[in-house]
Amino acid sequence: MFQVSRRVSVCGAALGLAALAALAPLSPFAAASPLPATGVAPVRVDAGYKITLNGFDLGTFNFKSDVGRTRYTLDTDVDISALLGVFRWKGVTHSTGALKPNALVPADFRFDYESTVRDGSVAMGFGKDGVDRLSVLPVTVEAPDTVPLAPDHLKGVFDPLSAILAITHSDAPSPCGRTFAIFDGKQRFDIALRFVRKEPVAGIPTETAIVCRVKYTPIAGYRPTDDTRQLAASNDIEIVFRLVPAAKLMLPQSVAVPTAIGTARIDLDRVNIQVLERGRVASVD
Repeated sequence: MFQVSRRVSVCGAALGLAALAALAPLSPFAAASPLPATGVAPVRVDAGYKITLNGFDLGTFNFKSDVGRTRYTLDTDVDISALLGVFRWKGVTHSTGALKPNALVPADFRFDYESTVRDGSVAMGFGKDGVDRLSVLPVTVEAPDTVPLAPDHLKGVFDPLSAILAITHSDAPSPCGRTFAIFDGKQRFDIALRFVRKEPVAGIPTETAIVCRVKYTPIAGYRPTDDTRQLAASNDIEIVFRLVPAAKLMLPQSVAVPTAIGTARIDLDRVNIQVLERGRVASVD
């Protein structure tokens, strides 16, 4: 069940939340290519997601973003409970950064988690070339088969929440067709989003959602275990995005991750979107 929870974390980071996110520091997810600030609208988003496994409630994922004209602040909290509460995991993440004329620039990232297995934290700071400050607690001895991190692996990367911003806040016609690269404090990995289809938005047949398939590629800081190899070999992770043009937002509706014991899902439960010049754009409960 712990491995399943790690995979749900991976999902969340792709949330675009997806991740694809706060969920991401426990496992693999993405970093992003430069995002023009002109593609990001000043907007606030408050979204809540349900996490399930084979239809059974596993927990919640909440995401908040406050994007201005030159700065952004992102927050998530994740609460996972399994085996009738025998296993519990909670994570809180905070990220800040700047919006430059031709790039999204992360500044600080903080991730704190507690569980029935272990408590810990990750803190990162970014300079002009990438990560220049890093603290990971508790301090542990890396396993001998861990693929080592090199200084170049910390350059030109985003933290998991900044990657979510890059994926979801844009006026591009689609979130698919892009590759993102991330460092979560332990692992460096790439994530590629590939278009697979369009489908009606659940409950709103007049709107169309875009479905991207997610490909995870580990780079460094990971162990080549069966679980990692299976995740890297998977071509079945999907994120469904609903486009909100007025907010220049690609809202993740759902994430589906096949596992050995069934499908883990993250599904939108509620959302409030506020474009600063227009007031509230959407509210779904």
